Amino acid sequence: MRPLSYEWLAGLREIVIDSERCPLTFSEFTLKEFERDKEGNWIDDIPDGNDHSIDAVRYAMLDDILRG
Repeated sequence: MRPLSYEWLAGLREIVIDSERCPLTFSEFTLKEFERDKEGNWIDDIPDGNDHSIDAVRYAMLDDILRG
């Protein structure tokens, strides 16, 4: 479910976060990226950690995510 919901979020045209009012959430969303292998190539795995706000949004949107 985690990869599907991250893919869904990544496919949105826009996610608006007020960086003044929600600096930690803004930071999470702007700094989160896929992991890299030893050669620096992107791999299809999102590291766990520092994603509490992202998880909250994923859980809140779960019905929409499952509908596609």
